[in-house]
Amino acid sequence: MNNTTRQLTIKYAFLQSTYWISECIIYSFAAVYLQYKNFNNTQIGIVLSLSAILSIILQPTVSAFADKSKKKTVRNIILTLILIVFAVTVLLNIWSNSLVLVATIFIIINALQFTINPLLNSFALEFLNNGYPFNYGLARGTASIAFAVTSFLLGHAVRRFNASIIPPFFLAVYIFFFFAVYIYRIKTPIKVSENHKDTHNDASLPADRDTADTVKNPPASILGFFIKYKRFTFLLIGIAMVFYSHSLINTYLINIMENVGGNSADMGLSLTIAAALELPMMAAFTTIVKKTKCSTLIKISGFFFLVKSVTIWLAPNVMTVHISQAFQMLSFAMFTPASVYYVNSVINEEDKNKGQSMLGAATLGVAGTIAYITGGKVLDISGVPDMMMLGTIVSLVGFVVIFFSTENTH
Repeated sequence: MNNTTRQLTIKYAFLQSTYWISECIIYSFAAVYLQYKNFNNTQIGIVLSLSAILSIILQPTVSAFADKSKKKTVRNIILTLILIVFAVTVLLNIWSNSLVLVATIFIIINALQFTINPLLNSFALEFLNNGYPFNYGLARGTASIAFAVTSFLLGHAVRRFNASIIPPFFLAVYIFFFFAVYIYRIKTPIKVSENHKDTHNDASLPADRDTADTVKNPPASILGFFIKYKRFTFLLIGIAMVFYSHSLINTYLINIMENVGGNSADMGLSLTIAAALELPMMAAFTTIVKKTKCSTLIKISGFFFLVKSVTIWLAPNVMTVHISQAFQMLSFAMFTPASVYYVNSVINEEDKNKGQSMLGAATLGVAGTIAYITGGKVLDISGVPDMMMLGTIVSLVGFVVIFFSTENTH
């Protein structure tokens, strides 16, 4: 690993870590905070679903702007979104007594957080596709450990104090996130060299598909994207379906824990177990993908999303919920880098930002929207078991769709 590669890996690990710490605070503990503010499960579902709906609009819009704009870099777009999130979070810390205001701010924060997520992958691709490789999997896995530690500490902190500590913690971390994005650059101009091309295929993402033929083409419109990449569109539907159960688990984990006799500390530990187990898979991913097609890895991850959902649905106690988190390694941890590699392989150069954003819209937007609305409603009407049964059925159908719609990659 040369100096540039090491520097970019460390900087990207810091960037991803600060983002996922902030996401743990404001998203994974959203139900805890909103319950503290006297929201019921249905209202929590509405707030988070509106966040996801707004992100579905924002993600392709922002990515289309990034694909077309020659003046605004992805880095500058992310920094702008961070400043907006920071500003509205300040309002949440000042005025938090109004349910309407809290709901509105939460919708804006989470929608922008969801929008930033795929842009971070596009940000990495700006370097990777221009001959500056680094270990994406290791950097992303480091962020999982940061998420794990945050989950554990915040779970205990909320239990010892109360959920009012969540917005100030988020605000403090966001300062570091802004700094992490700001320093993510190198001193030399980005350009492709012959030496870097070989390293690119070795240590980063697969080489671009038809780069020489596609760089002159204009990026597709949002509707044109779905027409141009029909099979990828079907894959997005399958991904959204397996992420439906994943979203239910992450959003209503506090309810799942309470259903089997646990509390917020148990929830924090469970999130910690899942996140900690992501590191081995992500760190080893650049080695694994050399031996196994990323398209195959996506199919495998889809299966284990289903296995995890079944296990939590049938869990009789807290320990079984903890055990179910072991499948995080072969589901989310495998899917995250595999999907980035996959998009880079099957989507043309001029549409890559849009491809990453569509992936984000499917996992966090569409899946989240449906999960938040139906999950909260089912919880209030019939409880956790029925919610997880529904999630498992949807995941089963999603796995089948993924299996048949994933294109084989090299």
